[in-house]
This record gives sequence, C-alpha cells and structure tokens, in this order.
Amino acid sequence: MVKAFNRLPISVIPTHYTITLKPDLVGHTFTGQAVVKVDVNEAVKTIVCNVNELEIQSATVVSGTTTMSPTIALNKEEETVTLSCDQELAVGSATVTYNFTGILNDKMRGFYRSKYTIDGVEKFAAVTQFEATDARRAFPCWDEPAVKATFDLTIVGPKDRVILSNMPEIENKDDPVDSTYKVVSFATTPIMSTYLVAIVVGEFDYIEGKSEEGVTVRVYSPIGKKEQGTFALECAVRSLTFYSKFFDVPYPLTKYDMIAIPDFSSGAMENWGLVTYRETCILVDPLNTSQSSKQWVAIVVCHETAHQWFGNLVTMEWWTHLWLNEGFASFMENLTTDVLYPEYKIWDQFVPNTLIEALMLDSLDSSHPIEADVGHPSEVDEIFDNISYNKGASVIRMLYDWIGDAAFKTGMNRYLIKYSYKNTETPQLWAELESASGLPVTSVMKTWTEQMGFPCISVTTQQEVSNRVLTLTQSKFVADGREEGENGSRWQIPISITSSGKEVTKIMMNQELQETMVTLANVSPNDWVKLNPGVVGFYRVNYGSADLARLCDAVKAKSLPAVDRLNILDDLFSLISAGKAKTSDGLRLLESYKEEESYIVWNNISQAIGSLSVVIADQEFYSDWERFVLDLFSGIKKSVKWDPVEGESHLDTLLRALVITRLGKAGDQEVRQEAKRRFDLHASGGAKISPDIRSAVYTCVASMGQEDDYNTMLRLHEEEELHEEKERLARSGLAAFSSKPILAKTLELSLSSSVRSQDSVHMISSVAHNRKGRDLTWQFFKDNFVLLSERYQSGFLLSRLVKSCSAGFLCEEKAREVEQFFTEHPLSGSERNVAQAVETIRLNTAWLTRDQADIANFFKQN
Repeated sequence: MVKAFNRLPISVIPTHYTITLKPDLVGHTFTGQAVVKVDVNEAVKTIVCNVNELEIQSATVVSGTTTMSPTIALNKEEETVTLSCDQELAVGSATVTYNFTGILNDKMRGFYRSKYTIDGVEKFAAVTQFEATDARRAFPCWDEPAVKATFDLTIVGPKDRVILSNMPEIENKDDPVDSTYKVVSFATTPIMSTYLVAIVVGEFDYIEGKSEEGVTVRVYSPIGKKEQGTFALECAVRSLTFYSKFFDVPYPLTKYDMIAIPDFSSGAMENWGLVTYRETCILVDPLNTSQSSKQWVAIVVCHETAHQWFGNLVTMEWWTHLWLNEGFASFMENLTTDVLYPEYKIWDQFVPNTLIEALMLDSLDSSHPIEADVGHPSEVDEIFDNISYNKGASVIRMLYDWIGDAAFKTGMNRYLIKYSYKNTETPQLWAELESASGLPVTSVMKTWTEQMGFPCISVTTQQEVSNRVLTLTQSKFVADGREEGENGSRWQIPISITSSGKEVTKIMMNQELQETMVTLANVSPNDWVKLNPGVVGFYRVNYGSADLARLCDAVKAKSLPAVDRLNILDDLFSLISAGKAKTSDGLRLLESYKEEESYIVWNNISQAIGSLSVVIADQEFYSDWERFVLDLFSGIKKSVKWDPVEGESHLDTLLRALVITRLGKAGDQEVRQEAKRRFDLHASGGAKISPDIRSAVYTCVASMGQEDDYNTMLRLHEEEELHEEKERLARSGLAAFSSKPILAKTLELSLSSSVRSQDSVHMISSVAHNRKGRDLTWQFFKDNFVLLSERYQSGFLLSRLVKSCSAGFLCEEKAREVEQFFTEHPLSGSERNVAQAVETIRLNTAWLTRDQADIANFFKQN
C-alpha cells in the first residue's frame, strides 16, 4: 500500500525557526512569517521544504553577504514549496524568510478554528494539531520527525485572549499596529520535531499545581469550568514525578500545560509542554462524570505525560517507527495508572481492553507489522491504530515481564540519555535493553515487530506416571483458519505454563522449531494445565478436548484467576470464528460462566456476545439468542444492584453498567421498566441518574423504541453543556433506538450544526453498530460521501468511519459492493481500513455459512 514518495532533500536543513503568526479569529485567516536559519550541506540553487494550503507572498534567501529573491514553486501533490535561486548557495549557514497567509480551517488539523460559546455569544479559538504532517499547514517547514530544530514563537492576538505555546511567555507587549492586539513571545524551545509545536489563542480559566521537582503544571479549561480540571491536574503532577523517577531522567521543561479544546479530532496530543485534549479526556465533573470516564482521564493524562520523554525527548526517526512513541506510551499509561490508582486494577482491564483488541485486528490479512512501511503523508493516519498502540503496548508488556523491572528501567534510562534530543529506530532501543538485561532482546523482539500477526500454540498432553508431557506446536493464527505450512511465520515466544497450585514454568519457544516438548513434574491426571497465566504473552492457545474440559471445570470452580478465566473463553471464541471449533462449543462454554462475578470476565463475555450478535443479526433464531443471553446473565442480575453499595470496588461499579446494558438490550422487561422509571424522573428534573449507569439507562430506554423518549433525549442533548453527557446521550441514547425511522433522524442530526464535527463520526458509528442501523448507515455514508470526505479530508476519523459503516454485512454481494464503492470513490489514507472492512465481511459470512445450522440446532436443544 506504500505510495511512491520521496523525503525532503538533505542538502539544506533547518537549525532554528523564528515564527510569527497573527490569527484573525473573525475572518478565520492568519498571516505569518518564518525566518529559518539553515545549514547548507552542499552547493545547491534550490531549497525544498513542506507547505500545505498556504499562500507564500514572498521569500528571501540570505547566504553570506548575498540576499536573493528566489522564484517560488508550490507542489500541491507533494505538499512542498521549492525556492529556486539565481546562484548556488555556498556551503555553510544561510537564512531563509517566508511571508505567507493561511486559513484557520475547520478540519481540526494544522492551524484551525474551534467554536465555543460564552453567554450565548458564539466565538472562535485558534488551535494547532500538527501530528502527523500538518505543521506545514501553519508555516513552511521541514515537516519530518527527524529534522529537528529549535523554535522561537511569537503570536499576535486579541488582548482579551489567553495565548499559549510550548514554552513559557517571555514578553507581552502592545501590538504597534492594532491597540486591541498584543504581541506575545515565548522562550526558545529545545531541539524538537515540527509536529510537536503548539499554539492556542482563546478564552480559558486555569488551575495550577507544582510537581515534586518544581515543574509548574496547569490545566486550562473553558471559562467557568476550571474546577473540572482538578483530577487531571492531580494525575499530571503525580505522573510527572513518577516518570522522572522511573526513567531517572528529569522532565526537561519548566512548565507543563494541559488544555481542553472544544473541537479536537483525537483524544489528546502530546505537544511538548502544551498538551491539547478533547474535553472528555481531561475534564471531570464530580456530579456528572462516571467512574469509567474518570479512569479514562487518568489513562490519557498518563499516556500524554509519558510522551514528554518517549516521543518528545527521543523521537522516532520516521513514521515507520511510530510504535516507539505510541506503543511505549500505551504500555506506560497502564504501568503508571496502576501505581497511581491501584483501585482501578488497570492491568486486569488491559487484557480485554487492549491486548484482545490488538489480537483481533492482527489476525487479519489486512493487518500490518508493528514497524509498518510508511511513505506518503496520507498513509500515516492509517497506522494510528490498534497495532501501533495496543499490540505495541502488549509486546512491551511481554518484554517487561521477560527481562524484569530492574533491567527494563536501566535500559530505558540509557536509551533516553543516549538519544536525548535525537531520533531513533527500533533496533537502538532493543540494543539498550539487551545490554541492560543480558538477554537476546533483539533476536526475540524482531520476530514481534518486523512481521505481522502472532502465533497460536497448539497443546497436546500425555500423562506419564506423575508427570504431564506437553507438546507445543506454533503456527501463525490466521482469522480465516487456513494453515501456513512449514514455511509459515515463526516467533521467539516467551512461554509460561502453570498447573493446579504449581509453580510457573517458563521457557523460550525457539523460532527455528515448530514443535517443543515440556515436562511438568508432579501433575496428577485430573489437574488442569494452562499456558499464558496472567495473559502476558501475545499469542493464542488451542487445547485438546480433555485439557479444555479440565480448564472449563476450573472456570466453574473459579480456581483460575479472573484474567485466566476470560482467556479460556476468548481463545475458544477466536478459534470458533476461524473455523477451528464449533459455535455450539462456545455457547456451552459460556454456560460455565453463569456464576461468574468478575467485571473483566463479564466484559469479555460481552465482547463475545457482541461478535456473535453481528454474525447472526439477520437470523430467525436471534430471539432465541436473546433468551440465551438473558439466562446467562440471570445469576449476576441478582447480585448487581441499581444503586452503589457502600465499599464496593471500582470494578464492581463498572460491572453494574455492563449488566444493565446487556439485560436491557436483550429484552429484560423488569430492567427496561426500571430504567424507564429512572429516566423519566431524571428528564423531568427529579432524582438524577447516577453518572455510572446513565449510558446503560439511556440504552435500555432506547431499546424500547418510543418516539416520546427519543424527543426527550434530543431535548436533553440540545440543552447539555458537559461534553461527556452530550456524548452519552448521543451514542448510548439517540443512536441506540430500535426504530429505523428514529435512527434515520439520528443520522441526519449527526451532520447538523447541533453536533460538533469531532463527535459526528462517533454518532454515525454508533448507529452502524446498532443491528437495526447497519443498512441505514451504509446508505447514509454513501449519500453523504462528498460532504464527509470534504469535512474530514484524509484524517483518521474518516478512516474509522469507513470501517464502522461497512464492516457489519454478512454476504459476498455486500463485500463486493463495498469494494466497488471505494474503487469508484477512492479515499487516500483509508485503503487499509477498506481492506479490513471487506475482509471482516467475508470472515463473518464464512462463520455464518459454516455454523448457521450448528447454532440453530443448539437453540432447538436448549
């Protein structure tokens, strides 16, 4: 999928930028000047750098005592500007000046505008989002991560606005041209990549704290909402100190600002010293924020703070190594959140929320290696996905477990010190961890980052007196179940094995050997044996029937830890979807979980239910399936209360919402009626629904499909100011109705002025994931294709929408239709997502064709 692409020439490279920008917050334009000191490495007549959607009014080049006025040539396709001089530039230093204008766009990329309202008056802020390749939309630059330089930034803006950038303000004076404007200059940045530059001009309140090391930390929030930044401030202060000690490398700046932006395409962006956030990822309203949302704020803040070292201080050389940023930050977010907030039990949640999500994507033929070849900028957005983030985090967790905490810390410290303010590729990290641990990190980890996919280990066992002899065979796990044969992919696999009450046995499964024998001593014939205790390894396991039966007994008896209980179920369902087992086997296994109490296990059960619900969405026995779900949840229904119980754990709080949602969707009338009672009270100004179950209540009410309830939710959505609550009402309420005419209204609403562009995609996707909304959403996507592609251009929001709108179908005809549509309407940067959607359709179609009779027979007999 790599397009023809050339990186910028290295004959002329920047060392320092002096940037002045003046945004017009009414006319939505900006003017700017970039004065760039460059090193001329060879005598040339041309200077090439990146520009996108800027107009260059003039440019000058000063080389020695000569000032030149070069010709200016823009290349829209390559996103470059070439200055051509009359004479060659001498080797040495030179200065290039660009004067330019641009548009404060509404695409949430580059230098853009973000709408907010104060006292009923609509206003705009100017905000930047440069990762991956959009600094070039704000000023001419060498917009590649390896071309680092220092920056002096000066921003001219209205006197009544807050103006922020990466570094502390060093001068604030009146604009000599316009007395209503001020000119704010900031301290020189460290050497850094262009994608980390940040600018914000708007109206904000803030709260402030200080880290143990004396770093000033601020959280900026919308006017009147500064107290909602309290929890994020605590997270930031504590995580800065944690990372400084963990890496034994101090945070290199004197301030750390975090700011809530009304319109923001991703969750957050780690700009050095000025991290920008979507409001739901940083603001916590004590009365209206759910515990799951609060947990998410902690995770995102810890993720972005990790980037201040991993990504900002040391940066990947090219986007191929994006995972060095995102995989590590995703691992560290969990490690840090677990230390700061142990009550969240974040490592238990990691398995269903992170590792399994990565396994699902990585089993597809349309997946990609962790180190994915990336060329043209349009391809970069596609790899901000569950491979770079979730698989990256999962293999680092596996590595961390293998080499141990002390060696990991030592290796990370050496890596960060050795490559501070520089760029790296993956092998340089492995070298430091190998040196610190004395283990063959490079040869092992290359097998995980340079090839896509992961292994499935088939286990056969034989009892020899008091010993159990295991034969382990590795092969690539492929979603369609085909075998790769002897020449297929192989891995170096750190394997852990446990059995009833015994010590864990650890081995390294050799890449060169397809088969490995292991003898476990003192294991009786009735003892269970399980691979991958704690689910630290990034692989699946296929047990023989006798071993699986013993593990099922252990699940019922709860003699396995919760994370291992969910692992048994998840591995089996993955084998079912690949045609290696029957769906009826999975349904029988699900019945073993009726007495289950753990949130993380129920979370995984819910994922399995969701997967199978897609496959049988159009079948006559769907109502039998709903009855099965109601019966499965009947035990946990009795123990889960509607209201919080004093002293309950964080995971018990999360379990309540999950159980209510599943019961309501499956048609439990008692649950639906109680949800309706609470909703009516809440909507009429009476007792408020606990924020922890609001999404669940909205879904239950929506599943009943009444238009009056829809209109009430619509009113609440329009009146609501808290972004989190607005999202709950949209995704769990308005998008969850069972009536197609109502869902059509929701789709129309999604593109109206009542819904921010950042939220439209999630709203449309939520309708697409609704069984009743699948066909409607695909048609809506096609009907509005031009509008959507213009609004989101080639960003990852659009890529995700492509997938969610098209992946739910269940026949070859639809697979071909989706392929044909995107052949005729190509979307640059979404090719991989289209391929994944089509592959998913074909996989689910094959699953249904293969097991339709098996499922129907199961329901007839049960």
